[in-house]
Amino acid sequence: MAKVSENKRAEAVKTVFIPRRSKNDTERFVAVNGENMLIRTGIAVEVPLRFAEVIETSQRQDRAAEAFIEAFAKN
Repeated sequence: MAKVSENKRAEAVKTVFIPRRSKNDTERFVAVNGENMLIRTGIAVEVPLRFAEVIETSQRQDRAAEAFIEAFAKN
């Protein structure tokens, strides 16, 4: 078994949900400051806070883009 450092064990986590975009969309690649993770989609998963922040920011931007497109598509 790999040795886990003390700071990794005590690291805070947050539960996030990334919806699937298609049937074959099973994972999403997320990177923060050179650190990478593949996060499963379609289920709630716990990730370190720094990754949760990136995911939540991305989801907010997706919603803002959809709202912008809807607002100007009616013209």
